[in-house]
Amino acid sequence: MGRSYLLLLALTLSILLMACSDTESGQDSVDENGTVTITTARVLDDGTVFKDGENVHDNVVTRWAEEELGIQFVTEWTQPNDEQFNTQLRLMMSSREKLPDVFLVSNNNIKADLLESGQVMTIDQAIEQHATPRLKELFERFPEAFYPSTNDGDRYGIPRYSGGNGSDTLLWLRQDWLDQFNLEAPQTIEELEEVMEVFVNEDPNNSGRNDTIGLTLAAGDNGFRGGNIADASWVFGAYGDYVPGAWSQATDGSLVYGSIQPSIKEGLAKLREWYGNGYLATDFAILSAGDAQESFISGRSGIMAAPPWAHGYPIGEIAQVVPDAVVKPFEHVTGPNGQAGRRGEGLIVGSFLFNSEFEHLDKFFEYWDAIIGYTLGESDYFEYGLFEGYDYVLQNGDPVYNIDEFEEITGEKHVDPGRYFLPTNVPTIPFEMYSLLEEFHDTGREPTNGYEAGLAGRDPDYIEAAAIVNKQNDIRIVQEFTGPPTETMVSRTEHLERMEDELFADIILGNKPLEAFDDFVDEWKRAGGDQITIEVNEWYDSVRD
Repeated sequence: MGRSYLLLLALTLSILLMACSDTESGQDSVDENGTVTITTARVLDDGTVFKDGENVHDNVVTRWAEEELGIQFVTEWTQPNDEQFNTQLRLMMSSREKLPDVFLVSNNNIKADLLESGQVMTIDQAIEQHATPRLKELFERFPEAFYPSTNDGDRYGIPRYSGGNGSDTLLWLRQDWLDQFNLEAPQTIEELEEVMEVFVNEDPNNSGRNDTIGLTLAAGDNGFRGGNIADASWVFGAYGDYVPGAWSQATDGSLVYGSIQPSIKEGLAKLREWYGNGYLATDFAILSAGDAQESFISGRSGIMAAPPWAHGYPIGEIAQVVPDAVVKPFEHVTGPNGQAGRRGEGLIVGSFLFNSEFEHLDKFFEYWDAIIGYTLGESDYFEYGLFEGYDYVLQNGDPVYNIDEFEEITGEKHVDPGRYFLPTNVPTIPFEMYSLLEEFHDTGREPTNGYEAGLAGRDPDYIEAAAIVNKQNDIRIVQEFTGPPTETMVSRTEHLERMEDELFADIILGNKPLEAFDDFVDEWKRAGGDQITIEVNEWYDSVRD
């Protein structure tokens, strides 16, 4: 009864939300001036800050779209996070309620259900007819970005690209600890072990106690299958072409599950050795990333893997605890055969889907091309930045991007108008941002447009870290299965992942011998893994046809 009541309450709230919408559905989508109305829905989180007098319905971006492109965007509803957004979207789909014209979907389960529902349209013909040459070039450069929104050979969604490698990790080390003991930054697993031996046993924090660890790791969120703060994928990547949890290509081109490959056993053996030497926290297996990072922030750990953006948080938090700490970014180390590897970020953060009755895909492509042009530095609309008085200000004819200077000149808070765009931020193009940052870092060249200026003004440690990550793009190990859970995954994944997590932890902690890995592989295959492998490859073949 409790579940039925909650479902009824959720449905009622959904109806009320739609009834209280600031707009009326069914309105004519083109007015007498030729302005096209496009309805949408989006996540509106606390990170989106509007100027006084502006909101999601009326702001500098919506006015620009109407004045320059003849598009009136109408946001029918918002939710504060992905979970609540997905819930409302599923309720609307289930009740066959009219969907917005265009909306971003990041959840592959919901995406697959929408593709099957008949409520969203295919977009192959629209791409051919309306996409500009530079958009078509992007789509052709990253065909895999369409796989999550492909069904029976038809493409349904326009990719909302990620940074490509924006959340890939590198190693952050206490440079002051290295200097204290005249140590060089490690380049190999063997050299890393020499550093960790000192970090654990030579009292680097000068506390007089045995209270330091060599390396911060977290396995309490999803085992070793994901995450980026306190990530351990690079340990496994030093021994082979696979990381736990990722479906990657085998030598024959098929997809295989990383966690059962022989090289994973070598990575587990190394982590087992490190645990025995006291290099890892005793409770690493149950620590979430948020809990694990505390050992680094508090000055008790000397090494942690994290993406470049972590330089500010969580890594920057160490300054509040250890003001004299110096933390620097470094490449991932290589294994005994000179190999390095890390988990690679996926190509997209979601797909734009379109109501099957939407009639103005030409205008969507015009809009998408206009803002992609900004990212490419080829904008017809944004000469110095996005909008003067928001992300930059002109002084004596020259743009000022520095936030402190901006606020001193204008007397107003600097805001990010990129958050107002339909994709909830300035669109990214895989690998472009870190490539630019690498160029700035290595050559010192000046930015030539507003987008570049915003990047070049970032913290130097962030820029250096991005350059390091970009230089190691050839070691990325990516998740190649980007479809919805297969039939057997739905029924067996929970059991298989629990079995994997427990076995990996037991091996590292010394509760089971290393040879137990071989028994785990056999059991994984018998307990549904072999059938999942068949289903994953059926999907893989279908989206590549």
